[in-house]
Amino acid sequence: MKEISLNRNQYLEAEKISLDAYYPLSGFMTEKEFYSVIENLILPDGSIFSIPIFLDISQEKAHTLITNSTVKLKYENEEIGVMTISSVYLCNKKEIAKKIFGTTDKEHPGVVAFYETKAVFIGGKVTVRRRIPLDISQYELTPVQTKAIFKNRKWKSVVAFHTRNAPHCAHEWLQRKVMELYDGLFIQPILGRKKPGDFIPKAVIEGYKTLISEFYPKNRVVLSALTTCGRYAGPREAVFHALVRRNYGCTHIIIGRDHAGVKNYYGKYDSQNLCTEFEDALGIKIVKYKEPFYCRICNKITTETTCSHSSTNPDAIEEVSGTIIRSLLEKGERPPAHIMRPEVIDAIYSVDMFV
Repeated sequence: MKEISLNRNQYLEAEKISLDAYYPLSGFMTEKEFYSVIENLILPDGSIFSIPIFLDISQEKAHTLITNSTVKLKYENEEIGVMTISSVYLCNKKEIAKKIFGTTDKEHPGVVAFYETKAVFIGGKVTVRRRIPLDISQYELTPVQTKAIFKNRKWKSVVAFHTRNAPHCAHEWLQRKVMELYDGLFIQPILGRKKPGDFIPKAVIEGYKTLISEFYPKNRVVLSALTTCGRYAGPREAVFHALVRRNYGCTHIIIGRDHAGVKNYYGKYDSQNLCTEFEDALGIKIVKYKEPFYCRICNKITTETTCSHSSTNPDAIEEVSGTIIRSLLEKGERPPAHIMRPEVIDAIYSVDMFV
């Protein structure tokens, strides 16, 4: 039987497919599925899906494969499962990048990563028989495990919180808001491949472990990693994140300012708008808040919904964002306590912070 060796990102994608984290996918996308998702944000059967999940291989490798044959999948010389090849195809990467990311700009990290994929894509059903423990696997719960935890705790409403950053006070503001309204909070940082300058996985996890253990009621929060790559695809990726959290058993998800965005490629609330458009099809409720900020006059984290000073006294408004916080930390400066808790800063300073 022929075999395909997977890189780390490809292995994690195969693993998520096998765990039903990407349900209704049962394998890497065929050409028909790929173009249906790219053009219409649905699979051929009408199921919502917004991000292409494909396996890229070299042209040399593609020439050795036969459609409808089964190949071994290997990761780091270990056999992890099999794939039945249903489709072998090419795409115009520039055209596809424009549709996924809304840009072909090589300054966009998602575009760069997509351009760097190999020339040929293959699709077909994947069966993973063995999971390989990685450095980030220890932080992860499977969909079966999270659903069992939610059921055991008798949570009828579970709100997902997605992040790629260590927790700051605006995150905490959002999380406390939903804990007042819903049974449980599921914090699921993304810990797969990231862009340079992002927090490393351990920094994110240590920050959240500190926040949860020292400041949150422990029976109200579950922390688990999502070990997949960040795509920085803005609205499309936000829809994907909602779908994935539904598969982990969540009933709601917070979609915040510029969710899954990067730099200024997307509008502040584009992700909220697209997720709301597909809310019924996704099967998970979208929780939306205006952008939280720190108001020096109100002396607290708030939003334009309840604070007038963003328009009357804009100099009193201090933005709270992962980008600003990472910039301060990179320069060796501690963010002020009203932006990030000192205990969280100490936790992330205890490890190498950045990719």
